[in-house]
Amino acid sequence: MADRKFDYTDRLNFLGEWFDHKCSYLKHFIIKFYPSDNTLELYDKDLGRMFLKRTKMEEITTEDMFVGNTIRVYGRQIKITDYLDCRTQNNVGKYREKTCLILKPMVLDKIGEILTVIERNGFAISKLRLCSITRKEAMEFYAKRKGDPILPSILENLVSGPVLALALIREDAVKKLQDLLGPADPEEAKLRAPHTLRALYGHSHEATNGFHCSEAIEDGPREIEFFFSINERSPEPVALFENTTCCLIKPHAVQEGNVGRIVKSITDSHFKITGAHVVYLSSLNADEFLEVYKGVVSDYHAFKDGYLNGPCVVLEIGGKLDGVDAQEEFRKLCGPMDSEIARQIRPHTLRAQFGRDKYLNAVHCTDLPEDVVLELEYLFRVLKDV
Repeated sequence: MADRKFDYTDRLNFLGEWFDHKCSYLKHFIIKFYPSDNTLELYDKDLGRMFLKRTKMEEITTEDMFVGNTIRVYGRQIKITDYLDCRTQNNVGKYREKTCLILKPMVLDKIGEILTVIERNGFAISKLRLCSITRKEAMEFYAKRKGDPILPSILENLVSGPVLALALIREDAVKKLQDLLGPADPEEAKLRAPHTLRALYGHSHEATNGFHCSEAIEDGPREIEFFFSINERSPEPVALFENTTCCLIKPHAVQEGNVGRIVKSITDSHFKITGAHVVYLSSLNADEFLEVYKGVVSDYHAFKDGYLNGPCVVLEIGGKLDGVDAQEEFRKLCGPMDSEIARQIRPHTLRAQFGRDKYLNAVHCTDLPEDVVLELEYLFRVLKDV
């Protein structure tokens, strides 16, 4: 869609909402986005008047305009909740198709490698959650396959440990992900498509092929809703809260497609991922989370902005070996806060490799041991549905 030529009057129309914390009021908008020049209008539905005239948005592109995403307009984080018309739904739905991917327990030690392949093949990670599934939940998820003789084995494998569920977006996402995973039987995949993920990581037969993906376009939204809806039926994110530490991959690194590479660098460095999900931090959330940095970090507002421009991937990090001080050792792996300084004195650290500067430095880590539990509790319990 980004390659298509648009006229000045062409526009995409959405519904959106923004919670005004000062007034404790949820505002509802009609969002009009003009792809020809990345301009945007906001109409206040509640008051029946224009809220923002057509204005250039440097940080917002056509790729950001899809239902479920959150865009930032002059500090206001506006969630796109629905399409306003069928034309917009047809145009955007074709190019920003959603599909669901599950990494089953047997491949979780390869999370970084697999996510890197996913991102390099043009998929954007919209949502992500490391969770455990009960047998009842697994049977509900696979209701369409009731009566399939291999289903008991699939369920047994799925409930044997945590799984990583992802909502992925790209053009023709369902078909492209199926092609990337390969045939359901790993042995067949090794013969017919040896470079696919099931050929590389799957074991012996369909029940242990390592992955699940949506089979049809209509399955994607339903399966994503199963894992990420805000209700008690969705599987809870897992976290240990013991001898672990906090990592937050910042929005710019997520948008640059570096989640997989960062996770691989972490797991290659004697750490393991014990919890993971995606949050969109509001300005208020970020202030609460970053309270210890107020008055300590110069240009605090510029520092905070680095957490607000899109989704953050939150990770709980533990050591692979007993006796590893996860907080201290992971802090060393992250490196100096200023990425430019990190590149000069510690070039192999995460901030040196994936950061831009002292504000957009790729990752947040817990600096003080006494703050570990506070940060993890806030990100995995208070903000688990944000």
